Amino acid sequence: MIRIVSLFGFSLWIILGLVAFDANSQQTAHLRRYAYARNAMGSEFNLVFYAPSDSLAKVASDSAFARIQLLNNLLSDYLDGSEVNRLSETAGTGQRFYASAILFDILEKSKYLSAKTNGAFDVTVGPIVQLWRRAIRRNYFPDKSQLKEARDAVGYRFVRLRAEDRSVVLKRKKMRIDFGAIGKGYAADDVLKVLKSFGIDRAFLDAGGDLTIGDAPPEKEGWRIEVSSGGGDTTATHILTLKNCGVATSGSTYRHFDYKGVRYSHIVSPYTGVGLTTHTRTTVISPTGTDADALATAFSVLGIEKGKKVAKRLKGVEVWLLEQNASKKAHYKY
Repeated sequence: MIRIVSLFGFSLWIILGLVAFDANSQQTAHLRRYAYARNAMGSEFNLVFYAPSDSLAKVASDSAFARIQLLNNLLSDYLDGSEVNRLSETAGTGQRFYASAILFDILEKSKYLSAKTNGAFDVTVGPIVQLWRRAIRRNYFPDKSQLKEARDAVGYRFVRLRAEDRSVVLKRKKMRIDFGAIGKGYAADDVLKVLKSFGIDRAFLDAGGDLTIGDAPPEKEGWRIEVSSGGGDTTATHILTLKNCGVATSGSTYRHFDYKGVRYSHIVSPYTGVGLTTHTRTTVISPTGTDADALATAFSVLGIEKGKKVAKRLKGVEVWLLEQNASKKAHYKY
């Protein structure tokens, strides 16, 4: 008797599953693919999603890009009067800054990721970034005293957050917050949330090369993504089918500073204050675009050996890393 009941239950489950599949097919059959592109945060944002109508797609895309613009206005250190710049102006004064929900949230996420990566990712790297921006514009190499002054103003542990009132204190003088290594991923995650509020789950956003991926396209297992772990003769390409994750790539292939025969990456080390000279090509796949964006920079700074130790602390993260100067490759998944 028990076997008969189990068999009947199993058969019923299959039938219900087929009915659900047919209903799902009917629901997705009328979805159309929409694609939009706009410049924001110094990059091109390419948004693709599936929606049932032109009118809904237009409203949803406009809302998504409006959200990106709002985030840029709050978080860009290039804009005078942005919230992050107003926060940086309080550094070392002991003044408590009362942050918006958005600024406080990204600071909390940043501190968490800094702790997980031993400070290889650090949004207080702003003084170093500012120093190198000036140096590149004027084509000079910062001297030791300038580098020391910038490094002394860096340290995520000196950002004090109080959740009860969303207040922030920057403990060190001349600290500056720079969301350049996390902002696009954070914005992309927010865009997918905006789309979900319109009932749009099947979406993909390329934010200047950083990808944030939602549910799969209709009748597909996921979005086909090409991941490259190197450049030139060292290229290793993988075609992956992905959904509900973030993918970010970091490296010095296109952005670097050459000085007296040495190539310095645009990625600066919070430890040394200098652009990386051991050039890496790093790709990270993680549960969110925010994490992928920040971790791609962190693993570039850490390199293969230190990166392996850090990766063990992170769940659901996959890393491809190539150290070009040393001709080393690594691929690790946790």
